[in-house]
Amino acid sequence: MKSKSEVGHAKNVANLNDLISFVDSYGAAYNPTKTGLKLPALQQLAIDAQTDLTNVINKGVAYNHTVNDRGEAFATLPGFATRVMNSLKATDASPELIKDAQGFNRKLQGGRAKPKPPVDPNATPPSSNSISQQSFDQKVQHFQALIAVVASEDSYEPGEDDLKVDGMNVRLAEYVAKNNEVDTAFTALSNARVARNKTLYKSSIGLVDVAKAVKNYVKSVYGAKSPEYAQVSPISFKLILR
Repeated sequence: MKSKSEVGHAKNVANLNDLISFVDSYGAAYNPTKTGLKLPALQQLAIDAQTDLTNVINKGVAYNHTVNDRGEAFATLPGFATRVMNSLKATDASPELIKDAQGFNRKLQGGRAKPKPPVDPNATPPSSNSISQQSFDQKVQHFQALIAVVASEDSYEPGEDDLKVDGMNVRLAEYVAKNNEVDTAFTALSNARVARNKTLYKSSIGLVDVAKAVKNYVKSVYGAKSPEYAQVSPISFKLILR
């Protein structure tokens, strides 16, 4: 189901196309002096608005993909940390060192990542993004600390490549990369929303204000009770600052 904001943004663009169709039918009688209200400018505005809407959707899909991809990658961390602990316990490590490692392992056993509902790219930017990002940043830090503790034990020499310190550092780099990909995708989505909102809602030159000005111009040319104004008057344009 589409959100109200998604429907609202798309409806504003669709309604602009309806308005353009009417003023185009008026021919030479539609001749505003303001450049931004002339037919070519309106047609370009409609193109720009649709492009921005599409860009937000595409960036939203990309963001959701990176979030899901990161969740799948980090879901393997608790189980892997358990393997590391079992391997460490099989060494000559002191009880104190094992206790230190267990402290970081406990912080990594907070449960597997749950699937997040997809972000509506047209809605308000998710306020939980920074909190979620911090959570994954902390997981990276806890895993990095676990690696440091294990690497300090000279007798830690597992036969499995992925459990070796070098193997763990490879895995750590993958987690960091997944985290950075989400950051990058979120920034792109946020910037796309900003661009869309400027095109649709910026004062005076945004789609909503321009469309309202066009309706007023038609009213001034044909009169408030004219059939022409009756055509464009019901076409609604709403300010949606999201």
